[in-house]
Amino acid sequence: MRVILRFIALIIVWTVAVSSNFLSYVFPETYCDVIENNWGIVIPTDGGYSMELSADSGASFHGDGTRYHIMYFDDAERISVLLGWSDEIPESIIDYSEQLLDELDIYYRPDYENCVFYTQTKSDGSVIMIFWDESLREMYVLEEFF
Repeated sequence: MRVILRFIALIIVWTVAVSSNFLSYVFPETYCDVIENNWGIVIPTDGGYSMELSADSGASFHGDGTRYHIMYFDDAERISVLLGWSDEIPESIIDYSEQLLDELDIYYRPDYENCVFYTQTKSDGSVIMIFWDESLREMYVLEEFF
C-alpha cells in the first residue's frame, strides 16, 4: 500500500512540475521571460527593472513580425556583464534597426554611439538585436520574427 501511495505522490509531483513549466512558457510573467523562452537569453529582473516602451507590428497568424521594447534597469552592473557585448555596432545593423523602427513608427531609439550591442539569429532568419546604454541604464530590444 505504501508503494502505491508513494507512486501516486510521485506522479502528482511530476504532473505539477511539468504543468508549471508549461504554464510559465505559455503565460510568461514578464517580457524578459518571453526573451528567455524565445532566445534562451536570461535577463535578470530581480535587481529592479521597468518597462519603458513596448511596441509591435501587430498580431499575425504565424506570430511573425517586429517587436520593440525599452527597459530600464536599476542594477546596470549586472546587465553590463550579461552578454558578450560588442563595442562596435556594424553600420548594416544600425540601418536594419532604423528601418524596423521606421516601420513601427517609433521615435525613441537607441543612441548607437553610446550603446554596446548583442545579436542572435535563428535558422529561420528571425533576429534579436539588443542595445545596452549603461549611462542611461536602458536596454533596447528589437526582434523580427519570420
